Amino acid sequence: MNILFRLGVLCIAVAVCHGACFRKLNEVVFKDGKLEEPVCTDVYDGSKHPVGDSWNTAHCIGCNCYTDRMECCTRYGGVAHVQGCVAVVDKTTCKYKFYKEANPSEPCFEEGQEPFK
Repeated sequence: MNILFRLGVLCIAVAVCHGACFRKLNEVVFKDGKLEEPVCTDVYDGSKHPVGDSWNTAHCIGCNCYTDRMECCTRYGGVAHVQGCVAVVDKTTCKYKFYKEANPSEPCFEEGQEPFK
């Protein structure tokens, strides 16, 4: 029983560390009595994407368009807590940058240095 509990906690921790995802079903559209090819609509900017397309939103979310649905997941999953630091998502790289709590303009780590290795 103890092993099963530990395995459950590990699975939850892995799921949480990898970020968040969502799924949106495509609408069925008929035009002049014919079924139209489905498209996926980006929930952030309203752009339309054909089936098979993959794109990144300005909010660091990667999306894929399928025949029946659109699936999107954050691109910046992982650990976002470092003691004494505040985590902020860099919209250019879609990775966390860490700044000191006492001085938010000062990075916790030097450029190129990884907080976890």
